[in-house]
Amino acid sequence: MNDEQIVQILRQARHEWGNHMQVISGYLDLERADEVRRYIQSLAQELADEVIIFEKTSPRVAFYFYQQLLLARERGIKMSYQDLSVSSIETLEKNQEPLQSVVKAVGSVEDSHVAVALHQSDQGGIVIYISIDGEPEPTVVSVME
Repeated sequence: MNDEQIVQILRQARHEWGNHMQVISGYLDLERADEVRRYIQSLAQELADEVIIFEKTSPRVAFYFYQQLLLARERGIKMSYQDLSVSSIETLEKNQEPLQSVVKAVGSVEDSHVAVALHQSDQGGIVIYISIDGEPEPTVVSVME
């Protein structure tokens, strides 16, 4: 991770939070307190869902997965991680995963919510499980070096 990447992530996060403040302000201007409450609850849930990134991984891995999360949001995909059982992200970085597989799995469905789990095998390959709301079975993708 270099300084430029760090600044880009910070810019994205600031932009996102600025947008959230505008939404809350708009609801307040319209005197829609119930909407403000629901919106803040959804933001709190997003933050809770992100805990896995920062508490279960190394700083470099956390940075990568957070970057993937923000890139998914830019595409209108609400992605959350269910499990991050990986020790190395080089293969993921090289293949821009899990984002590439998530985008393919979602297709043109806007405002999709996707749960992602990653497991690294003893041989170094990584299996990605992509569960899309409303789909009975997850999409399974293997990423090899």
